[in-house]
Amino acid sequence: MDSRTFFSQLAWAMGLATAGILALYAIPALHAGIPLAWIALCFFIGFSLVLYVAAKRTAKSPKKTHFINLVLGMTILKMLFSFVLIAAYSHWAHPASNLFALPFFGIYLIFTIFETAFMIRVGKS
Repeated sequence: MDSRTFFSQLAWAMGLATAGILALYAIPALHAGIPLAWIALCFFIGFSLVLYVAAKRTAKSPKKTHFINLVLGMTILKMLFSFVLIAAYSHWAHPASNLFALPFFGIYLIFTIFETAFMIRVGKS
């Protein structure tokens, strides 16, 4: 996968997530999760960029296990950072309801689909 395709698809994922966050302003029950959603969007954009660079490098490795290890390691790291992000936000913001995490999981899902798609393409090359 070339850089142009990656950044084009990243822009689509960002646009979809941004539209979802903006739609949250119309749902009062989810207002507590809007700041976390913006933080999550920035986090997942950065994570995707790091993952793309690392995947491009390891895909060229003669040992294919390096690429598989990268995918597994980054998946675990992403889940760990997501848990820490939600826990930290809950600790500092003290949201009124547990619905604050729903927008986060929506963005998580969007970027997981995006990352899976580009990792498959990078792995094939």
